[in-house]
Amino acid sequence: MRSKNDVDDYAQKARLAITYKCQKCSGADVNCECHKRLKVVVSAYEACIPRDFWGVKSEDIDHNVEVFNKVILKYVAKFATALKKGYGLVLLGDNGTGKTTFASYVLMSAIQRGFSAYYTTLPQLEHAIKNGFDDKAVQRRLDWMLTSDFLVIDEMGKEKYRRSGVKQGERQSTFMDANVERILKQRCDDSMPTILATNMSYKELLAEYGTTIGSIIAGKSQPVLMKSGDYRKKLTKRMKKDMGY
Repeated sequence: MRSKNDVDDYAQKARLAITYKCQKCSGADVNCECHKRLKVVVSAYEACIPRDFWGVKSEDIDHNVEVFNKVILKYVAKFATALKKGYGLVLLGDNGTGKTTFASYVLMSAIQRGFSAYYTTLPQLEHAIKNGFDDKAVQRRLDWMLTSDFLVIDEMGKEKYRRSGVKQGERQSTFMDANVERILKQRCDDSMPTILATNMSYKELLAEYGTTIGSIIAGKSQPVLMKSGDYRKKLTKRMKKDMGY
């Protein structure tokens, strides 16, 4: 999570780089495309969307293309319905299948349409919540970000949250269980869309977080199964080509 001061500092730097260097208006015309671009990148920064995905376009998708076309593009096209009813997604797949790419595409599309957004991973969320124990300003800021129109919680069910010493079929509540349940229930009750991403199977996810969270997820989120295959290998090839290795 980024503080208001962080965002203001970034906005000033982005203004210098984007609007003041605009060849059309040098930042003078507030209706110029440079000002629209500035608003989007500042919003993306505030939303904590990974910067690698700010510029991803539909034509850039070359992995899990069928899933992207059938689910992600349709979801983006029906933002109004999703926002009205609080419908979300659960992206399921191994590392490198494109879960973060797809989730970020949804959030960037939302920002470009004037909606608010926030991206976090489960470890980042835990860190922010604990920081808020001793800093009420941080807590208020986090609470505000968690009420964004569209929220992504990535890396659900990370290994560090798996219960050690618990027999199969048994569960042991944790600090983050309680907070995830609180966040998801509040957003569900307020019809606010939440997108989850995890390496776990849908069955494992529901079992891991218990019946209450399972019910919330099942009621308003569409499971999206990503086909296996690590697309990051393509990025490695691109890096080697770009750097001449």
